[in-house]
Amino acid sequence: MRLPYSLVVVVLIVAFTSNASAQDLNAARDDQINRLKNYVVDAILPSGLVRDSLVLNGSSFHPATPDAAGFALLGLSALDHLGKLPDAEQRVVDILSAHAGQTPGVVPARSTDGHFIHFMNINNGAPAGGGWDASYSPISSALLVSGAQFARNHFPNNATIASLTDQLTNSVDFNAAVHPTNPGIFFDMTASGGGAGGTAQPWNEYMLVESLALKQPNNVRALAVKDMWLDVNNLPKRNFLGTDTLTDNPSAWAPAFWVQQMHFFNGDFRHSAAFETFFENHRQVDQQYSANFLGETFRYGLTAGVSPQGYNADRIGNHPNNVFSPEAVAAWGDMDTFLDFYNSQFPTTDPRYKYGLVRESATQPTWVPFDAGLVDHMFLLFGLVESIDANFFADRVFAEFIAGDFDDNGIVDGADFLEWQQGFGTIYDAADLADWETNYGSVSGLPLSATASVPEPNSLMLLLVAWATFAQRHRRWHP
Repeated sequence: MRLPYSLVVVVLIVAFTSNASAQDLNAARDDQINRLKNYVVDAILPSGLVRDSLVLNGSSFHPATPDAAGFALLGLSALDHLGKLPDAEQRVVDILSAHAGQTPGVVPARSTDGHFIHFMNINNGAPAGGGWDASYSPISSALLVSGAQFARNHFPNNATIASLTDQLTNSVDFNAAVHPTNPGIFFDMTASGGGAGGTAQPWNEYMLVESLALKQPNNVRALAVKDMWLDVNNLPKRNFLGTDTLTDNPSAWAPAFWVQQMHFFNGDFRHSAAFETFFENHRQVDQQYSANFLGETFRYGLTAGVSPQGYNADRIGNHPNNVFSPEAVAAWGDMDTFLDFYNSQFPTTDPRYKYGLVRESATQPTWVPFDAGLVDHMFLLFGLVESIDANFFADRVFAEFIAGDFDDNGIVDGADFLEWQQGFGTIYDAADLADWETNYGSVSGLPLSATASVPEPNSLMLLLVAWATFAQRHRRWHP
């Protein structure tokens, strides 16, 4: 049967439009990834430290931060995955070596419990000075260590990366950043060790510090507050038009980067369906708010960054000059809106767009940021990479915490029972054994090709018999 001519025309137009849209997206995405590659390369300094921000049209002056290094490690892994940067692996080694204190002349300033200073001199890692924040930052240290763990999982056959990652991970006491009497995480650490000043209360980006603290051998503090950070039923929420979002204060909204950072860096978030729901919820709420209350046809993305008035952690109800971030939209995986942003920022030959899309102000349409943070641009890169390979980050982020996995290898098995047995009465107690029994046989979301065999039920029975024998002997020793 022959189709009517008008229907044939419609079918051809739809097919051509769909194909053209796909071509437009592929071209825009490739253009942006190439620009973002240049950003990563330019941000990594000869010392192996990573500059926090680059000036878009002029000479950069920003110091280095461990935060930027953590994001760069994910970015290098992603660029290697796409075949965009042949020396990405060596650049990872350079960053890890510098921060582990293995590069001659580079000694990053750290507290006695291992936490890195926020802003560092780009050449030697000393405090940046000049009025830059000189606090020792748990979240900065957590981003660096998480980035190292990610890079190790991406380059599993590189022994140098594995060794340097272990050095970095073991050198930071994340439990020291957990407040000893409340569920807060210290904003700052003192040079001599221990927390100082205020604390971040659940829920926000500091969940990453809690997650890493749980995976350390001496994790008593982290275990005590685990349910306040990792159980979504216990977390404060803010509702918009029937959709819940996570926050740390029910009277205030959260900026987008809180959930996006956890999505890309934190296995406890990424491998949890309950947490991932709030990743999508936040995107929906941001988009609905911008459309319904700000009159935007496509723009949204309220997150931290620069505005015409300076830096602000933008969120619903607090966004000077109505600045919207295409980087945040890309991180949510919204490629349609990414393409809208892309088409609104021509000509892309303008030097201010040399590193990719930048934030836009609805009240000052001609404004273009003077500089752009590495964190912003890496979120743009992460979202574009994930739109190509949906599992890239999920496969490489560190495994989630499972109660009872005492040796932290992603499997609750007999080895954990032996670990518990050796530490009973000091590190572990009967409640820890109950966790082990409940989760026996569980396997976490292990990265890459790591595999684990789930123990047979008979093995569990043998171990329980061993426990009964141990308990009987323990009672004899302690009448």
